[in-house]
Amino acid sequence: MALAAALSTLASGGPAAAAKIITIAVQDSALTVAYGINAAGSITGSYGDPNLGFVRAADGTVTTFNPTGSSETYGLGINRKGVISGYWWDGRVTHGFLRTVQGKFKTFDPAGSVDTEPLRINDAGTIAGGYEDSKYVWHGFVRGADGTITAFDPDGTTGTKSLGINATGMICGYYADASDVYHGFIRARDGTITTFQVSGTDTIAWGINDSGTVTGLYGDAYTGLTHGFVRAVDGTITSFDVSADVSTQPTVINDKGTIAGGYLDNRGYRHGFVRSTDGKIKSFDPPRSTETQVWDINDDGAIVGWYWPGLHGKATYAFLRTP
Repeated sequence: MALAAALSTLASGGPAAAAKIITIAVQDSALTVAYGINAAGSITGSYGDPNLGFVRAADGTVTTFNPTGSSETYGLGINRKGVISGYWWDGRVTHGFLRTVQGKFKTFDPAGSVDTEPLRINDAGTIAGGYEDSKYVWHGFVRGADGTITAFDPDGTTGTKSLGINATGMICGYYADASDVYHGFIRARDGTITTFQVSGTDTIAWGINDSGTVTGLYGDAYTGLTHGFVRAVDGTITSFDVSADVSTQPTVINDKGTIAGGYLDNRGYRHGFVRSTDGKIKSFDPPRSTETQVWDINDDGAIVGWYWPGLHGKATYAFLRTP
């Protein structure tokens, strides 16, 4: 899918802390991926081939789901109430959906969309994501709790991706300019968009917390590596790396300021990391993992994502890491 293709092009560490990591294999599927976790510890994601959606309660109870007419389903975001956002594929194009706690679906698409990918949902039920039009151009969108959809693009964009949303409705992401250079952006609830770059290079804003602090990555033209950053509300940028010789890729930040993400080592293998508010970084991998992808964190510091247990293997398993 378009999301997976985009992520595959992106991308300190001391010994792992005494954290607990469990593997999640929905219905014993060796193709299970966790994309979102909420404050209660409920997890959403996808499993199987073809992919179906699932939600896993904090007690381990799993409920699977698939909208009518769907060939593949991906649960991507889950809010405090347990409402899930994601997308489903009808065999030709993808559509966004909202799944209520009662299991009812609401399908939606921005006007002109041929590929809708909602990524995150906040506790108010506001959804942020992106969609592709018939000319293969990506745009950002926000869907309000009342179902109103607003498309947006920063000035000068040739493609926009929305990646994160906070409780106030602020959205972060990135866009490409006419020279195919990436810029980070923050969109306020009133539609005002602030753009920025770190060190004047490709910049992607991956996650935003309720205070408006943003995390993401930026490129290094000299080394070819990527570095992590934290952008404070006043615009102050702090750069960080898991270590000097790796590409660092933060993906999420919680309301306590804890950041989680991944890094590529000097052999090209991906591992997880968590960065505390004092700047200390701990790397981790689930047992048997050869590569690890981190996707979400809640305010208790619980992290979800997925891992590959063998080199070039087809199996993927979801994981839950708790402090």
